[in-house]
Amino acid sequence: MSPAPFEVPPPTVDFPRAEESVLSLWSDLQAFQTSLRQSREAKRPKFSFYDGPPFATGLPHYGHILAGSIKDIITRWMHQVDLSLVCR
Repeated sequence: MSPAPFEVPPPTVDFPRAEESVLSLWSDLQAFQTSLRQSREAKRPKFSFYDGPPFATGLPHYGHILAGSIKDIITRWMHQVDLSLVCR
C-alpha cells in the first residue's frame, strides 16, 4: 500500500485550538489586507458591491442569513477571479 498523499489527521481533533491557530496565522500574515493590496498593485479591474442597510425589514431572520451568505460568496468569488474588490 502506498503512503497517503497527505498527513493523516489524529483520531481526535481539538477544533477550537485548530481554529485559533489558523486565525493567528492569518492575523500574523495580515492575509486579508495583503490580498487587497496585491489586487491593487496588480491593477486588476475593480469590482464594487454596494450593500443596503443590515436589517431594513425589521428583526433579523433566516432570510438575512441567506442573503448575507450569498453576498459573501459573490464577493469572494469576484476576488478569486482576479477582480480587485473595493471594500466600502
